[in-house]
Amino acid sequence: MTNATERGLKAILIEKNDFASGTSSRSSKMIHGGLRYLRYLQVNLVREALMERGHLLQAYPHLVKPLSFILPSFNSDLDMLSKHLALIAYDKLAGNAMVHPHKRLSTDELLKELPGFKNKGLKGGMLFWDAYTNDARLTSDVLCNAALQGAVTLNYVEATKFINENNSVKVLVCKDLISSETIAVKARVYINATGVWTDEILEKLFGPAAKKMEPTKGVHLLIPSNRLPGGHAIAVVSTSGDKRFLYTLPWENGLTILGSTDSAYHKKPDEPDVTTDDINYILDAFNASFPHAKLTVKDIVSVYSGLRPLLNEKDEKDNYSRSREYRIWWSENNFINIAGGKLTSFLSMGKHCLDVVHTRFKHLWPDKTKETSSANYNGAWKENYDQNGVFIENIVAENALYKATISPEWKYTLAEMVFFIRYQFAETLADLLTRRTSITYAMKDYNQPLVQSLAELMAKELGKPYGWIEEQQAKYYQHWLEYHPLLLHSTKAASGNPEYSHAG
Repeated sequence: MTNATERGLKAILIEKNDFASGTSSRSSKMIHGGLRYLRYLQVNLVREALMERGHLLQAYPHLVKPLSFILPSFNSDLDMLSKHLALIAYDKLAGNAMVHPHKRLSTDELLKELPGFKNKGLKGGMLFWDAYTNDARLTSDVLCNAALQGAVTLNYVEATKFINENNSVKVLVCKDLISSETIAVKARVYINATGVWTDEILEKLFGPAAKKMEPTKGVHLLIPSNRLPGGHAIAVVSTSGDKRFLYTLPWENGLTILGSTDSAYHKKPDEPDVTTDDINYILDAFNASFPHAKLTVKDIVSVYSGLRPLLNEKDEKDNYSRSREYRIWWSENNFINIAGGKLTSFLSMGKHCLDVVHTRFKHLWPDKTKETSSANYNGAWKENYDQNGVFIENIVAENALYKATISPEWKYTLAEMVFFIRYQFAETLADLLTRRTSITYAMKDYNQPLVQSLAELMAKELGKPYGWIEEQQAKYYQHWLEYHPLLLHSTKAASGNPEYSHAG
């Protein structure tokens, strides 16, 4: 959307849930080129992602930050050499966007960086650089900036029906899921950028058709950061025989992410499940690499599960080696789809899609691109919010009480909560606590007083009645349960897999 508004186009975004409530908040949080894709000679994919990594580090320095990765090597000097050569190519492909050059680590150097790491057969390893982010906040920032440039952004608005005429979409009929109002959207061009929901949208337009998507599921566990060595992302090898790499990722609020699985997924995409097999797969891998850690379910603070929007490929590949390339194709004269790809490349994907639209609809393009504001904010909120920090500063000026933190446990201020509501589209407690902040992930014990106080603040800002406060608290509690395991049992589900279930 930002690219569209910068080109002087009018743009509207429709999202049936909250922005980033699906794949865009459930990634591995990495902004990276994808080193492993070099193994499958997906050079263009890696080059594009590395260029975009560099761009995001510059454009969103408050959200996208450099991170060192350690890749151990075992048993063979040839393994060390192959990793070294791959990283030479990785650094070369990054060009001027390289963060830092990689370097070899001896066995002693690696064990110094990773105390407690298994040393049997260890030959040393490689240290290289990529980046990480808060994916949901990155999404909100991009959309906030687009809205400030004139784009219309509507969350909790579902596309329900397409009205077609002469091989073109004339009207998109939508339902506002909050107000229950019907909205008719008329546009010259419609873009279907719905990821794992691509087939669902195409079915509404054409009826049942060949599947375009074949997603895989990625489960992640969050544990206290002091349970494993910190400071780096660490690659470990799965113990299940599939030879997949899993990673630790130092994250926010004293948490480390462990992930992830990569399994076929054939259910509805709205709520991907988590099974005991998923959890054991991850814990076993990290316990094998850090045998003294003895991680158990009791160490898990929260979990999340997301779907990778992979394209349906005709050739039989294992999930780990399937391509992260994306496709752009027309379904009607004015209805275009974009699917596949990686979080890191989302801006270049959008630009490429608009370039394709431009080849067919050149007459819609303004003669000049839109000039963006050159205002430069350097106040107290810049480090965490960049230029949007000015809005928080204005909120504090409006009411000095908003400088207070929301609770003794969390450093967020009331002013930040108001900012998320007014400028970053937060409509529910889940929006505020899970996607505009990451409090849900770290709230191992349910904090009723905090939840109630934020519900009251939201009701005041959004003009909601008292009953809404009670309703939101009940809905958020169910949402919180999805991220926090209260009961694990071995009851067999219909699929034959043990289910990861929630009490309450």
